[in-house]
Amino acid sequence: MSTMKSVLSDLAVSMMPPYMLSSGLKKEINTFLYGLIGVALAGFIIGWPAMLTIVYLTGYSLWLLRRMDAMVHWLSEGARPNKAPPTTGLTNDMVQLIHREKKYSRKQKNRYRNTLAQFNSLAADLPDATVVLDKSYEIRWSNSAALELLNIHPDRDRGQRIDNLVRNPEFREFLHKGAEQEELEMSGTGSSAERVIAIRKVPTGKHMMVLIAADITQRVQVREMRKAFVGDVSHELRTPLTVIRGYLEMLRENDTLDPEVTEGLAQITAQSDRMRGIVEDLLQLSKLEGNPLADNEGDALNVSAMIRSMVSTQHEATASHQFELALDDTLAILGSEREIYSACQNLLTNAVRYTDPGTLINVSWQIGDQGEAVYTVADDGPGIEARHLSRLSERFYRVDAGRSRDDGGTGLGLAIVKHAAQRHGGQLSIESTPGSGSVFSITFPKSRCILLPQAVNQ
Repeated sequence: MSTMKSVLSDLAVSMMPPYMLSSGLKKEINTFLYGLIGVALAGFIIGWPAMLTIVYLTGYSLWLLRRMDAMVHWLSEGARPNKAPPTTGLTNDMVQLIHREKKYSRKQKNRYRNTLAQFNSLAADLPDATVVLDKSYEIRWSNSAALELLNIHPDRDRGQRIDNLVRNPEFREFLHKGAEQEELEMSGTGSSAERVIAIRKVPTGKHMMVLIAADITQRVQVREMRKAFVGDVSHELRTPLTVIRGYLEMLRENDTLDPEVTEGLAQITAQSDRMRGIVEDLLQLSKLEGNPLADNEGDALNVSAMIRSMVSTQHEATASHQFELALDDTLAILGSEREIYSACQNLLTNAVRYTDPGTLINVSWQIGDQGEAVYTVADDGPGIEARHLSRLSERFYRVDAGRSRDDGGTGLGLAIVKHAAQRHGGQLSIESTPGSGSVFSITFPKSRCILLPQAVNQ
């Protein structure tokens, strides 16, 4: 009997794949074979071997099903270790694996819970207000700074639409716009009404968005103080410079002066004129910066006629450059004539001033792909290195300082162009490659565009 049992066990085991030969499976097979051999012997003794074998197989199957049902019930109840059903063989291995996985899962959950708690603690202590929104602009999470700057409570306002809580038309427009507006400056809400805050939006995955609001009151105050200082100083310098210029003219009219003195007076006059130009540009910048026009503010300007007049005047002053015009005579914009003229004139003058004689200059005034108005001055001159492009519109920045001063430049021209464009809701863009020329463009928004003959010719 022992030999037969061993042979049957070895035969059954040899038929199993190697990965199933666990201790639990071997125990399960041995239990089944012991019972089968015992029932077979009893059957032969009483003469009913087939009947007893069928009864045994049926009972064994029902017993296995009962064990599986107990396992399912235990798992559905949370698989608590102290509630595990009596097991043997494979089911015992299953219980051990479940215990092991639950223990590992608890460790992972604790680790994730601690990490999340640390993140929430750090985010809650950020000095900038942080608000997480879903695709419907409903608040999913906010930190304590959001309560201070935006009057958004972390718990009470969760699930509310943020545009129902922050009732500011500029904020609503900024929220529903695309990514074209990078930052919004607005007054705070609630107890922070006297503060100035800057809001940025950061799109994230799964149609979520993060709003970050920072208190920039001090930055704005410094900016206003700087503007006021520059404006006041520039204004105060105008009078003494005018007086100096007047006396210089009187001295230069004296024919009895030595040639060396006359030459010195000419140099002083040139430098005083340059200083006066800087003062005028600084005054213009102080008026332009941070003072945007409304979409419907300004006069209807026939920019094509304005550009033709500029090019004609420039061509009379210097015939060393070639000009090609591509102007849409039906396109006009609403804006300040003085500021638009100054911006367009600056780009045209720079193209002549900083390129060699014989350079071809293309001047364009057209409607863009999105309905915006685009003024472009392109040349085939020497071009500008990439490292300079991002700083060209900074005050007093020069690619070649010596040449710019010799040509009478103040270093403020492109700064004026940038702020004039921004004041009209537009922007200045610069593209250049050394040896391939430069392209300077001013883009004005579609909301400012009108078509002739509705515009008034200027």
